[in-house]
Amino acid sequence: MAAAPATLNHISFTQPVGEGISYAAGTNQTFSWTMACTSPSTLTSATPSATEVDFMDSNNIDNAFYVKKVGTIDCTKGVGNLVWTVPADTKPGVYALQLLLTPNNAYSGRFNVTAPGSSSTQGPSGGSSGSGNNNGGSTNSGSNGSTASGSSASSHKVVLAWTALAAGAGAAFSMFL
Repeated sequence: MAAAPATLNHISFTQPVGEGISYAAGTNQTFSWTMACTSPSTLTSATPSATEVDFMDSNNIDNAFYVKKVGTIDCTKGVGNLVWTVPADTKPGVYALQLLLTPNNAYSGRFNVTAPGSSSTQGPSGGSSGSGNNNGGSTNSGSNGSTASGSSASSHKVVLAWTALAAGAGAAFSMFL
């Protein structure tokens, strides 16, 4: 009998996750999340009802660097979507989104940004297999979490978690620095 998928106890991105996702600079995109960022989530917002969404340069696998705030989410919603704009002046490379939370920030899966006017590829939306690659980090298989450590300037560990939510319901990815 197969083991039940692990259940996350914190807010996490459900899109973008997976491999092969590319967005053209200057285009509108949608990201989604599951679980509120208020208690009982183990990752919560410092403000009671909202948290900032930041666009992060992830070209260095060991560090993510702030580029720009691209939105705010309602932390009281258990699931949600937010349309955001990939900054038009973004140089081609690898990026991620970050939610400002306590005690750790949550990160989307890494995605590529291409030059303005390039076609965008949404990539896979997850699925229930629980397998995937975080585009250059550690490969995670199955529905159990995985941990990878990286060397950053402040010697933080990077924790990656890939979890199948339920059959046919998609997948979730989160990363903590």
